[in-house]
Amino acid sequence: MTRTAAAVLVTAGLTLGAVPAAQASHSSEVAEAATSHATYPAPGQPVITPPPRNSEATSTVEKGEGDLRVATLHADLVAEGESADAEQLVSPLASGNHVRARLIARTVQMNDPDVLVLTGVSYDESERIAEQMQQLYFAAGQNGQRGISFPHYFTAPTNSGQESGADLDGDGTIGGPEDALGYGEYPGQYGMIVFSKHPILADEARTFQRFLWRDLPENSMPEEYSELEEAIVRLQETSMWDVPIEVSEDGEPLHIVASSIASKVPSEADAARAEDIRRVLADYVSGRAWYLSDDDGRHGGIDPLAPFVVAGTPTAQVSAQPEDLSPLLDSPALQDPEPEAITEVPLSTRPGSLEETDPTATRYVPGEQDRRASFVLPQATLDVSAAGVFWPGPGEFGHSVVDPESGYSLQSRLVWTDLTLQD
Repeated sequence: MTRTAAAVLVTAGLTLGAVPAAQASHSSEVAEAATSHATYPAPGQPVITPPPRNSEATSTVEKGEGDLRVATLHADLVAEGESADAEQLVSPLASGNHVRARLIARTVQMNDPDVLVLTGVSYDESERIAEQMQQLYFAAGQNGQRGISFPHYFTAPTNSGQESGADLDGDGTIGGPEDALGYGEYPGQYGMIVFSKHPILADEARTFQRFLWRDLPENSMPEEYSELEEAIVRLQETSMWDVPIEVSEDGEPLHIVASSIASKVPSEADAARAEDIRRVLADYVSGRAWYLSDDDGRHGGIDPLAPFVVAGTPTAQVSAQPEDLSPLLDSPALQDPEPEAITEVPLSTRPGSLEETDPTATRYVPGEQDRRASFVLPQATLDVSAAGVFWPGPGEFGHSVVDPESGYSLQSRLVWTDLTLQD
């Protein structure tokens, strides 16, 4: 989104300035290429005629002038099959017609975020997956949607699928996803990518992949872990990042604090680890992370003057037991906009459990109640103008990308929060 006038983030002193000329030129070129790109349905899907661009859609909300939209979506974008690895996702993506990638891109295009935290996506050392998602999917119109340009992205290694060399699940054998440093069938299976329309200050980003679980005060590590296992196991299942984004040339950068849980159905140990991960997230943004060290050896939490948004999937996609979200949702440093589905269709029409449906849910769970798994939680002092979950009902704009009966749909929903800006 090219901006031609400076804007200030009301409560944080954050300025959103005009995009530099070189960047604006590049963005416009990508946008022009995207809108002229031929659009075709994914295999097996019908051709969809888009609604008029100026029409109001009940399932989406247009950003206010000067607003900054931060969104997150759990992608489930991984290589599949025996002996899979991250490289085996690169080749299918190269066609530009990968079904899931197109659904992800279409979802993002319909909601037009300025910053997107994509979780549950494989990491490859060459970062080709991130490049392909931007160039071949987001920038290319999907089923009549206008392409969206993210000239900047950030990604980094993940603990998911990295062999630990220990029998962490206690089944008598070493190897497999449960014995990895973070749940995963292969190295890098579940990672994250931060996409942005604004420059990312990559040299100032902090990552916390290697922080050991045992180094967290009052941690919840299983008592049966040996000294060797305690010296190996890292806290993060994937990683935690602090990614500063330059939303203006003169103001303070906005810090995206991203995190994601890899395991889908957590064991008792996984659940304890996830609770500690959420506690560290809350400590990091509230000035209590004196114990924490990043991968470059720098200690402590976020700069106390830095505006921030916590975004990602700090909870399991499916859980057999309630998860404690209080460290995040009750933190005085954060606010929960409690985004709800943007829909005029009764939530009772959703397939799934007969129990009451959660309007803030972001994940469809077959045969069970949907659940809230992804979050966008701004700093308590930031001014939020709107928030929502993209979960259209039958007959509404975009329903095909969330309809489990279509055979081509996503299980997770994009959730977004708009930060109020003014000229």
